[in-house]
Amino acid sequence: MKGPEPFYLSENTLHVLDQRVLPKKVIYRKARDSFAVARLIRKMVVRGAPMIGIVAAYGLYLQSLKNPKRLREGWEALKNSRPTAVNLHNVLEEALPLVEREVSPEEFLEFAQKVEDRERRINEAIAENGLQFFNRPMRVLTYCNTGMWATMYPGTALGIIRWAYRRGLVEHVFAPETAPYMQGARLTAYELRLEGIPYNVVPDNHIPFLMERGMVDIAVVGADRITSDGYVFNKIGTLSIALAAKRFGVPFVVAAPSTTFDPNPYTEDIVIERRWDAPGEDYLYYAFDITPPDLVHAIVSERGIWKP
Repeated sequence: MKGPEPFYLSENTLHVLDQRVLPKKVIYRKARDSFAVARLIRKMVVRGAPMIGIVAAYGLYLQSLKNPKRLREGWEALKNSRPTAVNLHNVLEEALPLVEREVSPEEFLEFAQKVEDRERRINEAIAENGLQFFNRPMRVLTYCNTGMWATMYPGTALGIIRWAYRRGLVEHVFAPETAPYMQGARLTAYELRLEGIPYNVVPDNHIPFLMERGMVDIAVVGADRITSDGYVFNKIGTLSIALAAKRFGVPFVVAAPSTTFDPNPYTEDIVIERRWDAPGEDYLYYAFDITPPDLVHAIVSERGIWKP
């Protein structure tokens, strides 16, 4: 059983599911140009590296309809909306020749649909490739949300879990809360419930304890950027999982589409986003952390398995 669609296009308007209020409410926010889409991305209405790229592609289509003379400005607004997630930048660089040529709205729509369809096919391939890590019913720990609202159905890390469960290879899933936006407690738990997969939501600080107790057989997480030398940028807290997994002998597997791969090696110049809507001025809140390749058991993409 699938939940509400992540977005839909109607009458030259993009209706984007507000992930901040799921699962209590299903609300769609409207956008009619690139600038409005960029605001939705910045405000975390839509999140998940692949989904941001898809929605941005539709934002260019909307801009070409509304005011094609501001296409380059709209492109820049989208590019600056989220600096760490590389899918957004890869998609926009792919679209740049269309922007520079000021092609027709129909061509922008065709491009956006291509990006959407490509991500769906990629996720299905990731799910299939990830099955090789499941040789018996396993207890899985995932993190944040990597399902149909962050990517395209069936998801990346959550897609692997879905496919494995349907083959009788998932016994139980632990979904850490993922403070402070609680994507795990709200979104991943909701998707697992819709799918009928047995799960528990657990506080983030329970993760090492669960592994020490032998309650986790494998950790499968997503990524927002993977550099060419195997550094994984993902929701902050991922590094803690990788460290605990290494200590207690739990395979730590990363699932991501090729659009998440950065062709460049790791550098400290890569911007790590900070959130500025923290509860108080005394909070220091980074959105992502960096897991070095020596802590990664394997990376799964639609192209196969990579062991950094």
